[in-house]
Amino acid sequence: MKRTRPPKRKLKRSEPKLREPEAADPRSIDDDPVVQGILTAISQKRLKPGAKLGEDKLAAAFGTTRIHIRQALSHLASRKVVMQIPNRGAFVYRPSWAEAQDIFAARRIIETAAVSAAVDRLDKAGKAELKAHMEREARHDRNDRWASLSLTAEFHILVARLAGNRVLLEMSRELMLRTSLAIATFEQPGEPDCSPDAHPDIGALILARDKAGAVHAMRHHIEEMEQRIRPKEGEDEVDELTAIFLEIGARARAGG
Repeated sequence: MKRTRPPKRKLKRSEPKLREPEAADPRSIDDDPVVQGILTAISQKRLKPGAKLGEDKLAAAFGTTRIHIRQALSHLASRKVVMQIPNRGAFVYRPSWAEAQDIFAARRIIETAAVSAAVDRLDKAGKAELKAHMEREARHDRNDRWASLSLTAEFHILVARLAGNRVLLEMSRELMLRTSLAIATFEQPGEPDCSPDAHPDIGALILARDKAGAVHAMRHHIEEMEQRIRPKEGEDEVDELTAIFLEIGARARAGG
């Protein structure tokens, strides 16, 4: 009797293991120290519109590479904070007079909506945060301009955060930064950046849940800031010509 051999087992090929994707860097480009450093200097008006942002100097100051600096400047250019001119370099963005007016018009719309929503959504934690900020503003040395500018921006951002709308908060942050550029470009010598009594008044109205009063006070506050800037003769014409010829030059170099 013949023995039947058991069928040979087919060896299964081991399937290649899939590599797990590497975790993405949780930090966004906005959290980059170079980006944050330049934004802070602009918001505090230490960097003036038109100031040149040399890659070598920035790389040395931040202890990084020119490639890193170039990436940060490109990002800031996309946010209209920096202007990059071919063969000349990067400069702090200088808004036109028409653009400055548009910035304040946008702030009136966004921030009156923010303060209205902040009153509606105000809770115990929000009250405590607002009171703490108002106390900080009351205690700080008004002769310390850098601290004053930081606290001013923080108040408006806080109101937007209390509104509970992320998109509105992002827009408020962007407008605050562009306001710094507009004021730095068109401010009048000796004019204060912000009325010292405006924030306590607005804060008190929010805490009292006086929506109509808070909206009116915020609108008046922004209008007061806008009245402190004045157009410079010939400013729009120069900016317009620069923009036109930069665009034409860029197209010519690209062969378009």
